[in-house]
Amino acid sequence: MVNVFRAARDRCALAEVWGLRSTSFNSIGNYDSALISVQRVFDTYSTGCDSAILVRGHVAQSILYSSLGEWHMVDSICDVGLALWRPGGPAPLRNALLTNKAIAQVNLGDAKGAQAAFRRILTFAQQEGIEQDIHDANSNMGAIKTMLGELDSAAYFHRVALRNALLNGRDTRAALIYRNLSSLKANREDYSGALALLDSAMHYARLAKDLKLQATIEHARSNDHRDMGDHAAALVHFQTYKALEDSLLNLEKVKVLTEMQEKYESEKKANEILGLKADNLESELDKARVKRTRNIYLFSGLAFVGVAAGLLHNLRRTRRSRAAIQHEKEISEGLLHNILPEEVADEIRAKGFADVREFPTATVLFTDFKGFTLLSEKLTAPELVAEIDHCFRAFDGIMERHGIEKIKTIGDAYMAAGGLPDPTKGSPLSVVMAALEMQQFMSAYKAERIAQERLYFEMRLGVHTGPVIAGIVGVKKFAYDIWGDTVNTASRMESSGAVGQVNISASTLALVRDAALLRFTPRGLVEAKGKGPMEMFFVAQATS
Repeated sequence: MVNVFRAARDRCALAEVWGLRSTSFNSIGNYDSALISVQRVFDTYSTGCDSAILVRGHVAQSILYSSLGEWHMVDSICDVGLALWRPGGPAPLRNALLTNKAIAQVNLGDAKGAQAAFRRILTFAQQEGIEQDIHDANSNMGAIKTMLGELDSAAYFHRVALRNALLNGRDTRAALIYRNLSSLKANREDYSGALALLDSAMHYARLAKDLKLQATIEHARSNDHRDMGDHAAALVHFQTYKALEDSLLNLEKVKVLTEMQEKYESEKKANEILGLKADNLESELDKARVKRTRNIYLFSGLAFVGVAAGLLHNLRRTRRSRAAIQHEKEISEGLLHNILPEEVADEIRAKGFADVREFPTATVLFTDFKGFTLLSEKLTAPELVAEIDHCFRAFDGIMERHGIEKIKTIGDAYMAAGGLPDPTKGSPLSVVMAALEMQQFMSAYKAERIAQERLYFEMRLGVHTGPVIAGIVGVKKFAYDIWGDTVNTASRMESSGAVGQVNISASTLALVRDAALLRFTPRGLVEAKGKGPMEMFFVAQATS
């Protein structure tokens, strides 16, 4: 389909197909291809296309980062996708973004927020009669209620989901829900009730012919019998569980062997075809040799003139080829330096790869636009993207002036770091000064937009200093990235900050507090999501 739409020059259909391909690659664990495909959604999309295609791209992107466990990215990506979704658009896309955002909230420690999100999805799904989303929302409500210890409510939502699954003949779903209901019974030490529910789960797992699910149920049976003190029955079910596991392993072996056999047969046929082609080629070469010998005698009188002309032609062609190769080399090196830090690009060019490095001190900067979702509802998709691009282009220039490395953008969030890959560049003071300049730019731009009676963005900004790990991710499309608790803490500095302010941590303050051109406002201990109370400070330029 990609080739068909590419040949037809249908950018809109092509962008949509790349989104679907990304989700498919993600489902089989091919994350590099999923990342490349989702990036092509945004590269291919043009302003004349339906904004729902962009929303689908953000759904695919959020699914990918969920698989990678990058929950703060998932949260931000979903916000951008939801801002692009318009009333009347595909409801399942909106619900997918809301679901992925809620799952991210759970993993970021905000179970209450996730509960509110799942309840909102359930309301939408019931109003719109989307059976799949109704089932998922009830199941997720059951799971979140279990996490919150509200077991009666959890059982209610699971049973609602069970009725839906049974009415629609969804055997696998029914088996999973019976398994979840059994866990609730086991949590209350009602092992007899748990085992009865596992019997129902096994019935539907067998109807679905799902060996993996059957193995999971047998394992649960073994655990429940063990907790009841019936070790003989526990052993029997454990042995059944292991037998099912072995069956799954054998099926995988058969699958691999079948694939190997098919590959062998395919290569064998290919080799036979190549053999026939080689025989034909040898025959043609014999004929060519005879013809060539005859031509040598026929045209020997013209050989000396031909050699001179041929040498001159080859010399000109070689010069043109070298110039073209040099031009292409300059283009490729320019692209590499544009994508990666110069030091990393040079390392890749020299060795073919770049080493992962640990930096004991790096200063990480995070930004985020306040009320982005609400504001974006009042802008068209092209206007929204143009506004973000205008701000990020300005930020790129600020980073370059201060010797700071831009790491990436995630939706409406911007991330940069000083002190890497060259530790002598981008000091903590440089990062703080760059942060202040970014807020000055946003303040001036806000005034300009107000004068034009147009909407405007406001920004929170956080900075934290600490150790990070940096390296290349991906194999087909390089991306330089950083990891570590320092990154998460910098994100918390941003989310715990205030509009128009630069919020820094105590570790950054310790490195810049002697700068005469700065003044600091202590905020005391501020509660940071997933971190607990943290000491924070607003920083501004001294007025005198």
